[in-house]
Amino acid sequence: VDWVGAIDAWTGILGNAYVLTDPTDRAAYERNVSGLERAIPVILRPSSTEEVQAIVKAANQFHTPLYPISTGKNWGFGSRLPSRSECAVLDLGRMNRIIEVNVAGQYAVIEPGVTQQQLYEHLQSHDIPLKLNVTGSAGETSIIGNSLERGIGYFSSRADALSGMEVVLGNAEVIKTGFAHFANSRGTYQYHHGVGPSLDGLFSQSNFGIVTAAGVELMPEPEAQTVFVIRIDKEEKLGPLVDALSDLLRSGVTDSVIHVGNQPRSRIALGPLVYDYLVEHGMPEAEALEAAERYLEEEGFGPWSALAGVMGTRQQVRLAKRRVRAAVRGIGSVMFLTEPVIRVGKVVLSALRFLPGMRRKRAILAAVEALHDFSSCVPSSVAIQSVCWPVEKRTYPWPYEPDDTRSGMLYVVPFCPLMAADVIEMVRHANEICAAFGFEPYITLNTVNPRCLEAVINIAFDRNDAERTQQAQQCTDEMLTRYLEVGMIPYRVGVQDMSRLVDESDPFWRTVRDLKTAVDPNHIISPGRYNLV
Repeated sequence: VDWVGAIDAWTGILGNAYVLTDPTDRAAYERNVSGLERAIPVILRPSSTEEVQAIVKAANQFHTPLYPISTGKNWGFGSRLPSRSECAVLDLGRMNRIIEVNVAGQYAVIEPGVTQQQLYEHLQSHDIPLKLNVTGSAGETSIIGNSLERGIGYFSSRADALSGMEVVLGNAEVIKTGFAHFANSRGTYQYHHGVGPSLDGLFSQSNFGIVTAAGVELMPEPEAQTVFVIRIDKEEKLGPLVDALSDLLRSGVTDSVIHVGNQPRSRIALGPLVYDYLVEHGMPEAEALEAAERYLEEEGFGPWSALAGVMGTRQQVRLAKRRVRAAVRGIGSVMFLTEPVIRVGKVVLSALRFLPGMRRKRAILAAVEALHDFSSCVPSSVAIQSVCWPVEKRTYPWPYEPDDTRSGMLYVVPFCPLMAADVIEMVRHANEICAAFGFEPYITLNTVNPRCLEAVINIAFDRNDAERTQQAQQCTDEMLTRYLEVGMIPYRVGVQDMSRLVDESDPFWRTVRDLKTAVDPNHIISPGRYNLV
C-alpha cells in the first residue's frame, strides 16, 4: 500500500480541494451514531464517472482500497464508515445530476449524489406528474445508495426499481447493465434484465463496482389516494392484526408497504413532532416535553399502530376503505387521512381550541400529517428527530447531522414470513434480549410483499457513556446471533457485522469471492463488504 503515491495521483485527478487529508475532515467522516471506530486516511470527492475511473486506476496502481458512499447517511449501520479501517472514502455526493426524467416512460436517470428531496423538488418545479417511492429517512439521503442497500420505501422495496446501471468495476472498466450497453436501446429503463445474464443484482449489497448512474422507476400521480392508520389496544391483538394485513395485501386491497410500529416506536416518531408543535404555539419547553408523552397515551396509541397508503381511482380507494374497515373489525380502530381531511381538521380543531382536549388533538394531527406525507410520496426529514429524542429529549433545527450529536443508534433488521406466529416470535426475541441489557426496543414491522416482512429494530444509547455504548453493541450482537440461529436472517447489516454473515465453507460465499476476483483482481473496492475479501 502506497498512500503517498496514491494521494499524489488522486490530487492530480481531482485537485487539492477534493482530496481531504486534514485530521478535522477525516474525523468528521469517522464520527457515527453507532459508536464504531474506523481509521480513514483520505476522502476523495469526484464529480464524474471519468474521475471515478481514474481514481480506481490509481488505486490499483498503488494498492490502496476504496470505500464508495453516496451521501453517507447510513445512520445506524455505520454512517460513512468503511467495513474495514484504512480505506479511502470515495464520497460521490458531488455527482448529483438528474440526467433525464422521462414522463411517458415513468423513470428518471440520476447519479448517486441525487437525494430524495432533490428529485422531488425537480418533479414539483417542472410540474411533472410522477412520484418517487420515498423512505422515511431524511430527504437528503441518496436514492441510489439506499436502493443498492435494498432499502424499503413506503410503496415497495427499492432494489428492483433500478435499471440501466453505469458501473465502474474494480478493474477500472466501465460497464452498463441490462439493455443499456446497446447504444440504440429503447427499453433500457423499462426492463432491467436486458438480454443474457442479468448483472444488476451483482451491484446491490456487494463490492464488485461503483455505480455512477442508474435509472429509477417513478410512479404516476393517482386519481385518488388515502392513508389509513390502524391502532390496537392490546398486545395479544398483534397476531390477528398481522393476519388481517396479510389478507389485505394478498387480495390486492393495497399494494403498498404497511408499516407497523410498537408503542415505543410511535412515541419517538411522533413525540418530537408534538413537542415542536406545542413549543411553536407558546407552551414552555419543560411543559411541552411532559405533554408530548401524555398526549400520545391519551390519544390511544396502544401497543401497535399500522400505517399504509392506498392509491388508485376514486372507486378503487372507496372500495379499499370498506375492505380495510371490514378486515380490522373487532381487532382495532382505523382512521383514514387525506389532504382535504387534514385541512378541514385543522380548521375545525383551531376553531374549537377553547374546548378541553382540542389542543391535544391539533398537536397530534400536526404530527400525523408529517408522517402522512411519506405515504403521499413527499420526502421529509422530520423522522430523523427520533434519533436524538430517546437520549436527549430535544429536537434540532434541520439540517443537522445526527453523527455530530451524543445520541447513539444501532439497528438489527431480520426477515420473516408474514405469518402471525413468526412475527410474534420475532418480536419476543427482541423484547427478551433488549430487556436483558436494559434497552427499550423501537420496532417497526414493514411488509415487503404479501408473503414476508422485515423488522427494523433499533436501540438508543448515549455515546458519551463508553460503558453504555459497549452494552448497546453487545445487545445488537446478541440479537443478530439469535436471529441467525432461528433462521430470521437480516436483509442488511452494519459495517461491523459483515464478517458475521460470510462463511468460507459456504459455496455461496466462495462464489461471491470468485466473482469479486474476476472484476476486481486487486480487491480495491470495499474490502470485506458482504464478501470474504
